[in-house]
Amino acid sequence: MTWIVPNQDSVTLGELQGELYSVSPRDEFHIGDAFVRRGGTVFAPVRVTGLKQRRPFGQQESLTEQDLNDEDWDRQAPGALQLLKRTAKALQVFFVEDERKVARSLLESAAWFITSTFVRPVDGERDDTSAFVPANNKKQLEESISAIAWHTSLTVLAVAQRDGVVSLYDAVAGEWDTRVLAHRSQQDITSLEWSHYSGGVLAVACRGGIFLWKVPSKRQEPELLDIVTHPTKRSFQQVAWNEDGSLLAAFADKTDSVFIIDVIMNRRSELKCRQQVTAVHWSPTGAYLFVSTASGVSVMWETCTWQKETWDVAASSCAWSSNGRCLLVAHRNTSLIYPYEFPATPPLINVGINTPPIDFAEKQLFSLDKSTFEYVGGAIKSLTWDPSGTRVAVTYTPSTSSNGDVGSLVAIFSVAWTPFLIFTMSGLIRGPPKSGVPRSVTFASKFDEGALLSIAWSSGLISFHPFYFEES
Repeated sequence: MTWIVPNQDSVTLGELQGELYSVSPRDEFHIGDAFVRRGGTVFAPVRVTGLKQRRPFGQQESLTEQDLNDEDWDRQAPGALQLLKRTAKALQVFFVEDERKVARSLLESAAWFITSTFVRPVDGERDDTSAFVPANNKKQLEESISAIAWHTSLTVLAVAQRDGVVSLYDAVAGEWDTRVLAHRSQQDITSLEWSHYSGGVLAVACRGGIFLWKVPSKRQEPELLDIVTHPTKRSFQQVAWNEDGSLLAAFADKTDSVFIIDVIMNRRSELKCRQQVTAVHWSPTGAYLFVSTASGVSVMWETCTWQKETWDVAASSCAWSSNGRCLLVAHRNTSLIYPYEFPATPPLINVGINTPPIDFAEKQLFSLDKSTFEYVGGAIKSLTWDPSGTRVAVTYTPSTSSNGDVGSLVAIFSVAWTPFLIFTMSGLIRGPPKSGVPRSVTFASKFDEGALLSIAWSSGLISFHPFYFEES
């Protein structure tokens, strides 16, 4: 199968009936309309501002006549108007002063319109309750997102901002929670993750330590349960929960140890790795803990007796399948992704590679009409596996990148488990206009219709791409 690059002016809505749908102005609403008519839902992107103590931009208002006068509506083609009405509740458009004219022209295409997100201009100072940002502060929006994490049982996304504020977004309802998680010592957030079976506990790793927040129902305010600090007062880089939410793995900047924190007994243990730790990945079953280091080795711990194996694997990224049977590992500075399978019962660390590695070598790919080309593939930046175990999202760094940054597209592989593990090229996702490059890519823990992929972009946008799986 050959990948087709979405056109430069297109946006990917999601996957339906095994096909990724991307829309652009030239489509004249046909593709976007077909996506909705066949049961797809358009999830509008949202923008994060990064302003201290302010919740991010979201769908606070629906599209009304105050934004579009009657003449604007009358100019819409009937098909476009119907599509707008069907998806109005899922949409929010914000305008920047120098983009107002552009936005007006974009309204001529419903498919283009439904995936556009802007910022509304205001004059003068912004009051305490305003969610708007002056146009001259657009630069501040860039790189405002430091991490995102899905709730384990709800379609709620925690969004960490560079300024230390964590906001909560309900992707299905399309609204931001009015509450935020903020503390004067919660600065420079690097990682966050929801605990399983804990009633909504969120761990936030940052310069001030690990902040454990209890996030109850919307009627109650969040509660700061504890702040765990490193013995050397270093900044924590990552947190990862085990399968039942009783243990938290974490490591600090430029250290060779992983701390295992027992949140029930309030105890901590230290796992020595001898090399500088770069990432921790707990298996979904809790039986194994994979630790990558800055050197050419990785460490696999089994968590029953806490024995370990040292692997000669320089890992740049990895992702567990939801059943814990396979660990995908991308080798550093290469395009190779190895599937390590775990056929044995813990505490045995009996690992085998029974499937050839995925070679995501860099290639020049074209759009269907040959009007656009991209260099896709190269060194693997990140991997994420959806809960069904049938889709893998990959970001990469092509050699053609002038500044060594990741590619602007997200690659999707489909996965078959029988008769053996098979990975197939599925498609490429392009984000909203001017979204930048993908920084954080993750699947929702729960989405009844299939899988829901969220992508945090360097511009401060977060886009959502549903995958509707065909019933067997």
